[in-house]
Amino acid sequence: MPIVDPQETSLVGRTIGNYKVVQQIGEGGMGVVYLAEHPIIGRKVAIKLLHSTFARDSETVARFFNEARAIHMIAHPNIVEILDFGQTSDGQPYFIMEFLSGQSLADRIAAGPLSSTDAVIIVSQICEALQAAHEKNIVHRDLKPHNVYLVGPPAKPIVKILDFGVAKMTTGWNNADSGGHSVKTRTGSLMGTPLYMSPEQCRGSGKLDHRTDIYSLAVILYEMIAGVPPFTAEGVGELFAKHMLEPPPSLSQTAPQTPPYVVKAVNRALAKNLEDRFPTMIAFKEALNGRMEITAPPGAPRPRPAEQIATLSGTHQTTSGRPPIEATTLSSAVAQVGDDVLLPRRNHKGLAISLVVAVAVAGGAIMFLRSNRPAAPPVPVAATPPPAPVRPEPPPLPPPPETVMLRLEAEPDQTHVFRKAAGSAEGEDLGQVPIDLKLTKGGEKTSYVFRAEGYKDRTVALDASRDRVQHLALDRLPAPAADKKAIKAAPVRPKPAKRPAIHDADGLAVPSF
Repeated sequence: MPIVDPQETSLVGRTIGNYKVVQQIGEGGMGVVYLAEHPIIGRKVAIKLLHSTFARDSETVARFFNEARAIHMIAHPNIVEILDFGQTSDGQPYFIMEFLSGQSLADRIAAGPLSSTDAVIIVSQICEALQAAHEKNIVHRDLKPHNVYLVGPPAKPIVKILDFGVAKMTTGWNNADSGGHSVKTRTGSLMGTPLYMSPEQCRGSGKLDHRTDIYSLAVILYEMIAGVPPFTAEGVGELFAKHMLEPPPSLSQTAPQTPPYVVKAVNRALAKNLEDRFPTMIAFKEALNGRMEITAPPGAPRPRPAEQIATLSGTHQTTSGRPPIEATTLSSAVAQVGDDVLLPRRNHKGLAISLVVAVAVAGGAIMFLRSNRPAAPPVPVAATPPPAPVRPEPPPLPPPPETVMLRLEAEPDQTHVFRKAAGSAEGEDLGQVPIDLKLTKGGEKTSYVFRAEGYKDRTVALDASRDRVQHLALDRLPAPAADKKAIKAAPVRPKPAKRPAIHDADGLAVPSF
């Protein structure tokens, strides 16, 4: 893996394409994003560049341009627009995007849970954009709130999906329908963000299709409404196990105000088996808006009507098909009488005479028995127990503190991380990367020192305001003097001639590596 040079020369003031770089607005482990402006028409754009040290890795460069090509192929209004891409005079790959003014969905969620109505409006736009991507045989594979941007007024935001850097094109380069190609990743590399990864991604399954995006989007929607994702854990392995094995808590419990049809739609989209999820993003959208009846997933066992009745009533079916008579009240006893127990019709006058005679005989018998039966002893009256003392209710327990997940990664792999504390010179050795920390949510920053033998120390201050992954690459220490003399004595190789760009069917230049 190439080593990123954190002291890489700033491109502010330089011209890339037809745009002059104004300022740096973002940076990640593999690239940097600049704000640039057209000097004549004044249009603002965002330029994403791959770090120059990664430009020598053909696989990384191919994946970088794969993102630009995937977005260009989809061409949907809810996906950030790619205006151009190519390489700088120094050979640094870049692509130019539309500049977005707004906030990420992650920042919106951090401000508090959304109403189910607002959440469904945002997710419906994401469904439409990803449906367009899936129709081009492109699967995003890394959906998360940080990759969704909200533009315009907060009441009616317009969604823009970013970062197709790990998108999978499921058709070949020569396919006439898509014109795309697949970019292979290194063996064992992790594509996706654990909080939002599907069960098949957690298993490392090779079968990843559009239904992987449906699961990830359902996790995002759940977090938007409930304020927390359905699964959290202290370590990545435990989080993977929950995605693969543990049923998610229902939104009806974590957010009781959620409409039932939204609860059912999210439950189905979070099915462990991708075959049991919605077949398309549009079907998911229709269910979220209450325009589609949500049935049990295909293959799910359904009880027969007789079994449902027996389950609800608490009785079991007999071999004759009729329930046993277990009457305990007059009404329930009457309910058990069938049509075969009807009395024959009789003359009303004769019936009245018979009833009078029967009542008279019964009354005489009762009087006779009472006169000849000894008086019953008085029934003792039980003393009324005193009322139980009322115990005061214990005070409610304070809510558990909110926590966030912080993952620390670095290059080289033998890097150790030290957490600095007040009054400590060395700090606490947290171990070797990667390191997963569960921290109490808060805005105070803590300094972490990344240290490896033969490399310069790197110190970074991070707060615990949200879940994040921090990736750093350490600089090698200068070579000894003897090595420097050998380097100076080495012959200088001539630079290879720059090959002309090749244009594809879309009219875009395909860079040569």
